[in-house]
Amino acid sequence: MFGKRGAQTVTASIQKSDVQMPDQLQGKVHFLQMNQTDLDQLKQIEPLLTQHLEAITERHYHMLHQYSHLMQIIETHTTVDRLAVSFRHYLQSLPHAKLDDAYVAGRRKIGEVHSKIGLAPEWYTGSYLRVYEYLIPAIVNTYSKRPQELSSVLLALIKIITLDSQIVLQSYQEDNDYKVIDRLGEVLELVIQIDKFKHVLDTLEDTTEEAGNVGSAAVQLSASVQKVAQSAVSVAESASTTIEQATMGKDIIQESLTSFLSMADEFQEMQTKISQLMTSIAEVSQVVQVIRNIADQTNLLALNASIEAARANEHGRGFAIVADEVRKLAEQTKQSVQSITATINNVQNEAVQVKETATLMSDHFNDKANQTRDAIGILGDIVQNIETVGHSTGHIAALAQEQSAATDDISMRISQVQTNMEQVSSHVSNAGKNVYDVGAGINSLHKLSISQTSHLKTKHYLRIVKTDHLLWKWWLYNFMLGYHHIDEKELVDHHQCRLGIWYDEALNNPSVCNLPSFKQLDAPHRQFHETVRRIYYFVKQGKLEEAEAAFDTLEDISQRILHILDQLATEVS
Repeated sequence: MFGKRGAQTVTASIQKSDVQMPDQLQGKVHFLQMNQTDLDQLKQIEPLLTQHLEAITERHYHMLHQYSHLMQIIETHTTVDRLAVSFRHYLQSLPHAKLDDAYVAGRRKIGEVHSKIGLAPEWYTGSYLRVYEYLIPAIVNTYSKRPQELSSVLLALIKIITLDSQIVLQSYQEDNDYKVIDRLGEVLELVIQIDKFKHVLDTLEDTTEEAGNVGSAAVQLSASVQKVAQSAVSVAESASTTIEQATMGKDIIQESLTSFLSMADEFQEMQTKISQLMTSIAEVSQVVQVIRNIADQTNLLALNASIEAARANEHGRGFAIVADEVRKLAEQTKQSVQSITATINNVQNEAVQVKETATLMSDHFNDKANQTRDAIGILGDIVQNIETVGHSTGHIAALAQEQSAATDDISMRISQVQTNMEQVSSHVSNAGKNVYDVGAGINSLHKLSISQTSHLKTKHYLRIVKTDHLLWKWWLYNFMLGYHHIDEKELVDHHQCRLGIWYDEALNNPSVCNLPSFKQLDAPHRQFHETVRRIYYFVKQGKLEEAEAAFDTLEDISQRILHILDQLATEVS
């Protein structure tokens, strides 16, 4: 059917393709030895393809219905009718294949979609058999008498389908490879987010130190409570002594009050006697007044007698002498009465003053007696209060002793807490080291996956760059914890890291370098690497506080870079 039996097969020599195409297709097209003649030959199968288009499509989806998992994929993401339209459109494009960027993008899109919906490559490549089932017999039947042309048309069909398969499968593989890289990146970023170990360790260190301080304070408190207990016991004992002394004082004051009351009564009696004395003095004054009157009368009679004696001359001389003596006696009596009167007046005045003083003293004694009665009542209250204080102090002493025992227990427990905190700190440190080891292992796998991927889309590369950026920050964080070692030569600048290399290459790609976010990336990226270097030297010099402060600044810079990368990925898409 293809020529004479036993005829020698002649194969064309390897030649460079004469098809105008993008650089990314040249290797594949050359490998398939596809040229413009092949593309021209494809146009000849258009009538045959149109004739069998519906039959191919119907048979293809009839076969798909035989596999429930394939139908589940279709029904989850689209419908059979919509997919049939796309399938027809693809078949109709084969005779008019033009190897340009749009052609490549269309085939790559098929691979991306298949990867996204989870359709395995074998089902995609197997679907081409539906084309072969109808077109190969039709082509053979049409060109059976022209074997050379038959061979050329069949080879052209096989080449274009093979090229399509290569592009689709490459895109599928790249997407699947990226899925692995992306999943590893996500896991790595989850591990990277476990970056609070330093904070936890610092907190545990502070807590342990505080627990030690509390323990010391508890010991001091226990000693103080013990002293309080001892003092309370002493106060209770002193309270008993004070009660006894207060009771004695109360008795003494009671006796003093009795004496005061007796003295008040005596002063009252003395006041009565003074009143009687003043009455007697008044009576004496009256008697003295009578005597004074008698003396005045006697003096007057003596004067009259002297006058009469003078008239009697010699006969009255003796009588005159008597009268003169009587007058002198009356004068003396009068003088004595005056002296007595003055004395009585003085006595009377003194008696009045004594009476007033006695009255004041009596009132004073009465007041003091009342105050003493009040004092006895108050002293009774004081004694009662002292007894209450004594009982309370005894209770306080008992409580203080109990508190002392409780404080000793607290001190012991705090000591145990401090020991536990130190153990927790050790466990957290080990956990941090384990997380670091896990992250390092995942990163090794992540790097291996990237190295085995031949081609990455720009948006996928940006995703990897984002993970790399986060990873750099994480390495530095673990360097601060002492888990990770960084050589100074590893402190590359912003041109030598993965992001920097991509950035410098993208400067030659107008579709990327003219994007708004791309122009914002260089400054914070440079600042990030400068801050990393500064933190490195701070840690090396033991300036941990400065390193932590600079790391906070690095966090802010990193957030800006990540935001720009997210925007850039959106703009690229």
